Amino acid sequence: PMVWAWRPGRAKKMAPLFHHLMVLFPFEPAYFTEHGLPTTFVGHPATEAVLGDSLSFRARHGISPTAKVMLMLPGSRRGEVQKLLPVFADAARRIKAELPEVAIVVPTLPLVSGLVRSLLDSASLPAIIVESEEEKRDAFAAAHTALASSGTVTLELALAGVPMVVAYRMNRVTAAIGKRLLNVNSASLPNILSEAPFIPEFLQDQCEPAGIAAEMCRLLGDPDAHSEQQSKLQAIRESLSTPCASPSSAAAAIVLQEAATRLSASNPTKRA
Repeated sequence: PMVWAWRPGRAKKMAPLFHHLMVLFPFEPAYFTEHGLPTTFVGHPATEAVLGDSLSFRARHGISPTAKVMLMLPGSRRGEVQKLLPVFADAARRIKAELPEVAIVVPTLPLVSGLVRSLLDSASLPAIIVESEEEKRDAFAAAHTALASSGTVTLELALAGVPMVVAYRMNRVTAAIGKRLLNVNSASLPNILSEAPFIPEFLQDQCEPAGIAAEMCRLLGDPDAHSEQQSKLQAIRESLSTPCASPSSAAAAIVLQEAATRLSASNPTKRA
C-alpha cells in the first residue's frame, strides 16, 4: 500500500534495491515492472487460512443452527474500538429490534477485550465475545453477515465469503490529510480489488447507527442482496489465488530460483 495507495513514485526508488519482488495483489506488478524490477503476483496468503467449524461454534455458544449470526468487528486498536464500538452497538440494537433472532458475535483480541466488554455492557447489548484465533475462524464460518471497520479484516471476511457493511470514523484532521494523500477511492480492500465497489461503506459523518442498521437489515433480510454480494466475494477469492501453487509454495519457488541464479553466477566453475 505504501506504493499503490500512497506514493506511486516510491516504486522507482525501490526498483534498484531488490532482485525480485513478490506481491499479494494482482494489480501490483505493473507499478514495479515499468521500472525494471521483476515482480511476481504469488497470491494472498490469507487464501490458505484454515476454514472454521460453524456447527461446533454454534453448539459451544448456544446459537440455534437456524439463527443468523452477525459479526461486529470494531477494530484492533483501542482508539478504533472507542470510536466505533458505541456506533456499532447502537446499530446492533436497532437491528435486534427489527430482527430479534439475530445473534451478535464480537471477535476481538485480548489486548482490547476488556474495553470491548466494558463498552458493550454500557450499551446493554447482549453479545458473544470471542478472543482466540480458533474461535474467530469458527465465528467467521458461522457468520451470515458482518459489520466491520475498514482494514485487513474486510479481506479476511471476503475470503471467508461473509457479506459485510464497512464503517469507519477517524479524527477530522487525520481524515482530511488522508483524503489528500490517498490514491484510492474506497476504504475496504474488497472494493479496491473489484472493478466496481459493491460493499456499502459508511465513513466519517456517514458512520451513524441508523444508516448502518438499515443496510445491515437489508443484507440480513434480503436473500438476493446477500447472494449477490457473496458471488462477488467469491470472485475476489479466485482473483487472489494462483492456479499452479499455493501462495507460500509460489513464493518459496521464487526464493529458491533466485538463490540458485545468484549462486550459479558467483561460482561459474562449479556451475560447469
